[in-house]
Amino acid sequence: MTKKIPLLILGAGIAGMGAAWKAKTTGIEFKIIDVSDHAGGMMQTEYVQGHTLDQGPNSCIQSPTYLNFLKYLGIANQVVKSSAQGKKRYIFQKNGVKSVSAFKDILLGNWISTGGKLKLLIEPFRKKGTANDETVYDFLKRRIGKEAVKLLVDPVLGGIYAGDIKKLSALTVLHSMKIGEQRYGSLFRTLLNNRSASRIITNIQGGFSTINYAFEAKFKDECLLGHRVECITPLTSGFEVVVNGTRFLCERIVSTLPTHVLAEIISSSSLKSHLNKLSYAPLCASFYSLDKDHNAISGFGILVPSTLKKTIKGILFASDIFPGRAKDGERNMTVFHSTPQNEDSINSELEEILGTQQTYLLAQKTWLNAIPQFEIGFQDWKQHLYKTIPEGMFLAGNYLGKVGVSDVLASGYNLRL
Repeated sequence: MTKKIPLLILGAGIAGMGAAWKAKTTGIEFKIIDVSDHAGGMMQTEYVQGHTLDQGPNSCIQSPTYLNFLKYLGIANQVVKSSAQGKKRYIFQKNGVKSVSAFKDILLGNWISTGGKLKLLIEPFRKKGTANDETVYDFLKRRIGKEAVKLLVDPVLGGIYAGDIKKLSALTVLHSMKIGEQRYGSLFRTLLNNRSASRIITNIQGGFSTINYAFEAKFKDECLLGHRVECITPLTSGFEVVVNGTRFLCERIVSTLPTHVLAEIISSSSLKSHLNKLSYAPLCASFYSLDKDHNAISGFGILVPSTLKKTIKGILFASDIFPGRAKDGERNMTVFHSTPQNEDSINSELEEILGTQQTYLLAQKTWLNAIPQFEIGFQDWKQHLYKTIPEGMFLAGNYLGKVGVSDVLASGYNLRL
């Protein structure tokens, strides 16, 4: 059986949603395909014992594109903005949990040495480096000193990318700072010259699956959910795509699939080899409830430096940031760790970090290929990728350099289809 269609969108995660939105509003006939029986990709929500638990992304920096998409789906009125509690940020150090909500917390803190603070303060007077790419660790060690990098930057970027800052590319992960150093001479002056409106951190009523349900309803005629793409073969003009045994002939393809998934189904051996060069880091999340306690730590969350060799990499107090996501009389939190661990190990560390509190495991989720690793050489890899893909194939997704929900949505919506 053969079907003809102008455009196929592979993957119904947030990037695929963005591409579908663009196609529909510009009048392009298309189908969007996903192996799962629901849209959203990693953007999934579980409801357990009165708690709302986002299993993948847990917040979104609001952007005009993102807000317009929610308006298009008819759910913009369900946006939930971060509470005042979300401004409280913490890092766990050898001598306990320390606030890093403001710069003064660092300067007055007893967990960083006087020498470490001095290196932070003299950053504007340091000589700028070259424009060549370097690791995040090397770049920031040169700018703010080794101690600040280990105690501050490592837990923050480790929490975002689940990777090693001694491998991650500064030109990719800290692009504006790397470019700013060349233009303004320092990170401090870069921040002064690039000041923008405060970032609005949001979620949505019912968790991110609310977006998935609204998308499926709006695009019900275009969605082919529970369908597996088996093979993609470029033709002289267009593509042959086999989906659940059905042969599609299409003029264009948007692939939002992870690189290792696309590599399995693309017929080009050279493209297959290149796609497999990008690695992904795993991410595990354990969701806990805990009793409301006015003396307990509350806020956005707690990050843990890798130098402490802990199982736990970070704790997100989800119901503190977005009220209404926990059972009455309880709070919930997401505990992130890089590999599956037993509950006893995590409980022991939670007691060390939070003190003696009663916690109850609600759910666990492991993503084996969660976050692309933008290591040194990534920019060259990306340029070669665009040169290698066949004409008529478009790419979108978090593996192109940005992992935030709004950015990944835009990677699909901004395609020139």
